[in-house]
Amino acid sequence: MDKALLKFDRILSAQDIMTPVQMLERADRLEDAIPLFKEYDVVPYPKTERIEGFFRRKTDELIDLRMEFIISDGTSLLDMPRLLDKMPFYFIIAGNKVTGYVHYSDLNKPVMKIPLFVLFQILEKNLWDRIKGDITEDLVRKVYRENAQRYLNKREKARRKNVDIGWTGVFSLPGILKLARHLQAIDMSDEHIEVLRQTRNDVAHSDHNLISRESDVSRVATAVKLCQSNFEVK
Repeated sequence: MDKALLKFDRILSAQDIMTPVQMLERADRLEDAIPLFKEYDVVPYPKTERIEGFFRRKTDELIDLRMEFIISDGTSLLDMPRLLDKMPFYFIIAGNKVTGYVHYSDLNKPVMKIPLFVLFQILEKNLWDRIKGDITEDLVRKVYRENAQRYLNKREKARRKNVDIGWTGVFSLPGILKLARHLQAIDMSDEHIEVLRQTRNDVAHSDHNLISRESDVSRVATAVKLCQSNFEVK
């Protein structure tokens, strides 16, 4: 793992996006939990003392707090999309005590973007370093065809301004991915390139949420997996 990403992985964890236990709305009875379901998917039980279970929207029974609903407060933020794709919520424990609760909507908290941004930066740098020496105008024309002139013009503009450093800075992430695929540096479908493009765009813009609907959790989880598996950022 890159040193910068490793540092964030040690500093930031599930506890940084959880809702602390003292802020949770809780209930002793299903009847008391039902009004809370207008805002919450899960209502912990009991109302005070140690959490032993929870009521869940669209169910009519108390569910015991089993291991499948629990993760450690030290769980990496980069693991959270995958975990929340498997289960839409978890209770967070430190030692043997519940300290908070995390829901897939918590992936929208600003701190979640920090390790993701670093992950994408490593992805782009590692891949670019592998292919930059093989890029030519002929290759650009072959890969992009009708859009090639846009990239050629961008480099020519840099030349005229005396800031040309080869092809560096000419291509966006999807452009780099398509070049790398053509050069057989990676094997990636158009669908997966779009997943990375969209997720990278959401990470880069402060006014974009990572998660607009529950299905977005799977997209973000896929993006993290693609970065880690295809670019050896592990």
